[in-house]
Amino acid sequence: MSIKKKIKILIKKYQYFLVGFSGGIDSTVLLHELYLQSLKNKIHIRAIHINHNINKYSNKWSKHCKKICKKLNIKLIIKKIDILIKNNIECSLRKIRYNIYKKNKLNKEIILTAHHKNDQCESFFLALKRGSGPKGLSGIKKKIKINKKIIIYRPLLKINKKKIKKYAVEKKLIWIKDNSNTNIDFDRNFLRLLIIKKIVKKWPYFLSSVYRSAKICLEQEKILNYLLKKKTKKIIYKNTLNFKKILKLKKNIAFLIIRKWINLNNKLMISYKLINYIWKKFIKLNNKTYFQIFLKEFLINKYKNTLYLTKKYKNINKKTFLWKNIKKKFYLPYGNGYLKINVNKKKTKKSIRQPKKNELVYIKFNIKNRINIKNKKKKIKKIWQEKKIFPWERKYIPIIFYNKIPISCPNIFITENGKSNKKLSLIIKWIKKK
Repeated sequence: MSIKKKIKILIKKYQYFLVGFSGGIDSTVLLHELYLQSLKNKIHIRAIHINHNINKYSNKWSKHCKKICKKLNIKLIIKKIDILIKNNIECSLRKIRYNIYKKNKLNKEIILTAHHKNDQCESFFLALKRGSGPKGLSGIKKKIKINKKIIIYRPLLKINKKKIKKYAVEKKLIWIKDNSNTNIDFDRNFLRLLIIKKIVKKWPYFLSSVYRSAKICLEQEKILNYLLKKKTKKIIYKNTLNFKKILKLKKNIAFLIIRKWINLNNKLMISYKLINYIWKKFIKLNNKTYFQIFLKEFLINKYKNTLYLTKKYKNINKKTFLWKNIKKKFYLPYGNGYLKINVNKKKTKKSIRQPKKNELVYIKFNIKNRINIKNKKKKIKKIWQEKKIFPWERKYIPIIFYNKIPISCPNIFITENGKSNKKLSLIIKWIKKK
């Protein structure tokens, strides 16, 4: 099927588009054909160019994209990435790029990217290198629904690079030639230039075969998810996994459910090796009440009979923060919400005393002090246990001090030293990030 026909099919379903426009040949062809269709059909096109700031020609490419969009009378959004990325550059930039797309799309727009059949073949090989199963081998999806409002669509996924080049030459298009595309240190370039090129020369139908295999893998994954649905309902609940129930299953089924659980919560596809490690450490060796392992930016916490998948934050142990102006909100580190103080004219159970003139207000975390509550000294660990607060949450709970005196833990407790005897007192609220 031609590029023109693919775009015609697309505009029958959708009318509002935000095109990821790098200025390279693929996105230039996609944008140009959409422009031609807009001359005959009522469709709305905007383009977004992301300057990755990793090439000395990056700013020059942004100017090129601006020139092309001005010529086609298409509104262009230009965004810069200023984050220094050292590891897994391709994957990290893709995540940042998609976040920028999502933030800039309008209500009715769908996001279009110019991935094609050759890209799919490269993704298939990269998944093989990682030792992926059907989900990984299913490669790039033609359509992704992130939620009801966000759709990413790849209309050229069934089109090979040869057709894209032919279209660009026939239409006399001008596009950016990225010099980094010849650097075989990058896995995709190595595959494209040294491996796939030779395979396609030997077997011209190879790209179509890989596309079909990826599609079969996707269908198998859908069937597998359907068959596992009843079992996972009893074992998975949001970010938790009941491993007492999973122990009753066959090992291969248990592995699938562990992988499904992690993927549902953070969209991360983990290796068989890591699943096996989780199985041995957490599930088979059921000998510790609390245990945890790191999983990239996430943590898996074992607590009693359940596994919990949570975000990983930097350690804030022994850090003390001065709350200079208590009339203003205090924003807690790592997006953990904020503290807010209200002056209360009536004494309540939630009231704390106001600080004296010589007292400064501090916020501390993960303290080891004994706390005096209701004239009884208690270990802080005991309080967390009584309040049923999970071990991995405890170190990020803010505790208010006046100088060296513990006063209150917002929403949780007030010490004897923090109680108010006056009508005019304070109420501290901890507003957590949703």
